[in-house]
Amino acid sequence: MSRFKKGDGSMKDLTIRSDQLTVQVNALGAELKSVEREGLEYLWQGDKDYYARTSPTLFPIVGRFLSDTYYVGDDAFHMPLNGIAMDENFQVERHTENEAEFVLRASARTLAAYPFRFVLRVCYRAEENRLTVTYTVENRGDTGMPFGVGCHTAYRWPLLPGGPEACFLRFEQEELLESFNPFGWRQLFVKGDTRPLSHELFRNYTRSITGIRSRWIAFQSAAHPHGVRIYRSEFPFLAIWTLPDPAAELICLEPCTSIHAGDTGCTHLEDREGSITLAAGESWNASFTVEYF
Repeated sequence: MSRFKKGDGSMKDLTIRSDQLTVQVNALGAELKSVEREGLEYLWQGDKDYYARTSPTLFPIVGRFLSDTYYVGDDAFHMPLNGIAMDENFQVERHTENEAEFVLRASARTLAAYPFRFVLRVCYRAEENRLTVTYTVENRGDTGMPFGVGCHTAYRWPLLPGGPEACFLRFEQEELLESFNPFGWRQLFVKGDTRPLSHELFRNYTRSITGIRSRWIAFQSAAHPHGVRIYRSEFPFLAIWTLPDPAAELICLEPCTSIHAGDTGCTHLEDREGSITLAAGESWNASFTVEYF
């Protein structure tokens, strides 16, 4: 079992493979760093001027509290944007040819922001052209533990030359969905099974959607046959983000279990839509799968 120390240069990407995919993951934030299929890189590779990360783990929140402050009972805590896990060094629990599992346990540092004794496992498994991500959360404390979990995966936009305006989201079935952000803004997002994409869509920050009926959502292009298809049935929310600057050639598609739906009274973890509370000693797990085509 490996233990990495932040900043010591020992955090090497681990590689897992299937017959079609080569995948790299890192212990910092249990972060997916690269997914290649037939020589095509699907993930944004990071740029500090736009978004320096690729796909960190988000726990125990996805998004933010408006003041970055929340309460457990009457006690106030600071919770950074997208939670505490993305900047923590996970242990490598298991590493095989096609699977890598990471684990993060509560520490003095995490308890200062999130006063619950948790264990969080993140497992990546590559099979054919699919990557399955499984989260397992355990409550090692003696009180109920509220949380949400997800990822912040950035894909290259566009994946290949053809212009970002050729890209769109396709839903498995026709939908009528609003999008919203943490500040109370709402707008119709999709009516039908297709949503064209543009940087202008993100002038009002993240667009999040819930109430999705489709088993999968695909990110693809009219200019070529490549894309990703996200099977997210156990993750009822999808946050979508990029910068409104066309030079930011990325789009983040973030399957998640809970989210801030724009209620200004959201001051507790339990207030977040979809929040899960584990009783003492309980565990929870859920998965989503991404197809790369």
